[in-house]
Amino acid sequence: MQHISVAGRLGAVSVVILLVTLVAGCYSSPLEEARKQVSVGTLRDDAIRILSEKAWYHQPCPNLVGGKLETITDLFFFGRHKYDQADIVIVKSKPVNGVFVVGDDLGSFEPYVWHAVYRDCLQREHFED
Repeated sequence: MQHISVAGRLGAVSVVILLVTLVAGCYSSPLEEARKQVSVGTLRDDAIRILSEKAWYHQPCPNLVGGKLETITDLFFFGRHKYDQADIVIVKSKPVNGVFVVGDDLGSFEPYVWHAVYRDCLQREHFED
């Protein structure tokens, strides 16, 4: 019968903890990744092209004021396809000299918030239940 020493057990546990820490430390959220690639002032068309490379769904939400297009909020979805678990990156663009550019820092919400805020814009059939 083999006996594993206390030092051996502690060493194995330490290795497991180190691996878990390294893997967790390497994870970047979709919002963090998006902020590395798109910033305030980026052309909206460029932001859409860049973020659509990894997003599984993109939904533009035009904001009309008095019948005039004031801003556009673009929603990009990453990760899980379930309605209550998808990660969202929100990009708001405004017109500058005739073209739309990213006007605010990119953002995100918990699912229960974006469900309420963007319920009239989303096409629910893109999600799994």
